Amino acid sequence: MPPEGRRHRRRWSLARLWRRWKRKRRKGRSGGAWTRRERRATRRVRLAALGAGAALGLLVVLAAVLGFNDVRRIRADLNGARATLQRTIDDPSALRTPEGRTAAVAQVEVAQASIANAAGRAHRSLPLRGAGYVPGLRAQSDGLVELVADAGAAAAAGHDLLSTVESLAEANQLRDGVVPLDAARQLGAKLASTGATFTGLVRPAGGLWGPLADGRRKFDRLAGDGGSRLSNGADAVQAALSFAGANGDRRYLVAVLNNAEMRDQGAVLQYVIARFTDNRLSFEASGSVGDLNLDRPAPTPLPPGTEAVFGPIRPTQVWQSVNATADFALSGRSMADMYRQATGQSVDGVIAIDVPGLAAILRVVGPVTVPSVATPVDAQNVGTVLLHDLYQGVPYSGDQSGRRERLGDVTRALIDRLTTGSRDAVALGRELGDASRGLHLRLWSRVQEEETVFERNGLGGGPALTDADRTFHLAVENRTATKLDYYVKPSVLQEVELAKDGALHVRTTVVVDNRAPTGQVTPSYQLGPDFYTKKPGDYLAWVLLWGPAGSQQLQNQVGESGLNLSQFVTGMSAGEQRAVVFETVIPDAVRNGRVDLRLVPQPRLEAVPLEVRFKAAGWKISGPASWEGAWDRVLTLSWGVKR
Repeated sequence: MPPEGRRHRRRWSLARLWRRWKRKRRKGRSGGAWTRRERRATRRVRLAALGAGAALGLLVVLAAVLGFNDVRRIRADLNGARATLQRTIDDPSALRTPEGRTAAVAQVEVAQASIANAAGRAHRSLPLRGAGYVPGLRAQSDGLVELVADAGAAAAAGHDLLSTVESLAEANQLRDGVVPLDAARQLGAKLASTGATFTGLVRPAGGLWGPLADGRRKFDRLAGDGGSRLSNGADAVQAALSFAGANGDRRYLVAVLNNAEMRDQGAVLQYVIARFTDNRLSFEASGSVGDLNLDRPAPTPLPPGTEAVFGPIRPTQVWQSVNATADFALSGRSMADMYRQATGQSVDGVIAIDVPGLAAILRVVGPVTVPSVATPVDAQNVGTVLLHDLYQGVPYSGDQSGRRERLGDVTRALIDRLTTGSRDAVALGRELGDASRGLHLRLWSRVQEEETVFERNGLGGGPALTDADRTFHLAVENRTATKLDYYVKPSVLQEVELAKDGALHVRTTVVVDNRAPTGQVTPSYQLGPDFYTKKPGDYLAWVLLWGPAGSQQLQNQVGESGLNLSQFVTGMSAGEQRAVVFETVIPDAVRNGRVDLRLVPQPRLEAVPLEVRFKAAGWKISGPASWEGAWDRVLTLSWGVKR
């Protein structure tokens, strides 16, 4: 028989076999026995099915391997892009200088190239395209494509923002003290639109699996945080425009804080009066707060807890005590009231800046030369010059006018530099923004809308404005009138333990190290002794821990600044150190499977070293069990926990 006939017969036989098998299935055994030819055909069908199944399985395995490799490479590209964008966001030099902006644009372009590689891989991958036709895998394929597209949109929006900043750089100059309002408005609008773009890219990871879901969540955190920061930045620009006189003339008290005599911030020892008239910044006067004497307290009401803890040091009458509280909204209002009572003149707000804040300005305007100071004052040496060198050889008692005059000379030189010539307003804003994150710059406004924006952005207010029931704040304050905090170095260890009942036990150990020079016998204005101490270098540390609202401080706690405050006073000689321990219990600390702590620093000349250790017996923990580093800004530590 010709080959064509054999093939036709085989097809006919298989079809007949199929019909016969169905009849037998319907009729059972009554359908008759299988013939020999039918049994051979059945074996052929089984072998063919087995071969086809093996081939199909091999193809599935091969497609899965190829698809996994494609997904792995795409994920690596996206992770590289995300890391590059995160470095750009966190880079302190970005936006400060033309070189920094150029480098930031280059970094974003590197991220865009990585994202383009990921998009190309996704488009070329046959397994991924085929997965789009499989119901169980379609959501994963679509989710991956969407994640790649969203990453590209975020990088493009960031690149566009940086390009706008660069194009506005020439217009965004502070020239002879004139604030560039139009350019600032354009920048604020661009920040707002880019923030909205970032926020719109946050999507739920529900339905996605494994690494893809993890990648989506990481991208969402980056986009959400970026969108929030950009939107808050836009709000801050608008509030700053109003604060800078866009809606009328303004007058401010600038409180210069001294980090050698710490309260919650540095002690207020000098002041400057700043004015914005027709969008031009100028300075009316400056001097020592000793010239602003008050014979009675200013009429600023104190909350009961603040009165109980700080009332004895007269925070509404004594300038050196006004910011012992952690709530700058209260301190700013008190300073404005105190200035009015001392001079009869009103101010529209208060700007408080300490020595690291002055260093931020010096990084933009460059070093200043003062005839009465031996070396030019720059961002690197300003702390040593103002908080150490100017005190050398100054006796504890007697005429302080020479030291005050030199300190005033440095302040005036910085003011003159800021209000003459051309200064990059974006770079200045970025530097001051970084200073504010370390609480080295604080703002208070009589205009409630501005004050609300300042508090929301961390420029003003107290530590309890965000997550008060998870917030800690620590301060080591000088209980004397000496300037020893230049030498005093606190460090903090927090041992955090989650109990089986969900309560969080926090043991905070504060070590205060007095590194003042030993063996000093001659009294001095910097080392003392004063009427609280006995010999030079003696230090009285007022150690205050504000624990979360709703927590239990095992020491005597008082409600203050929206948190629970406990305190100790301990003394030490030069070269000695003391440890103070606080115990805090936070009930029901687990929320949505996580334990969170928010830690607000004290703005000292040098950031306090901090170590946090976390353990949870009977719980499974995700996330690093410890954190260690410089406590130079507000920290949020978070651990995933489950039983």
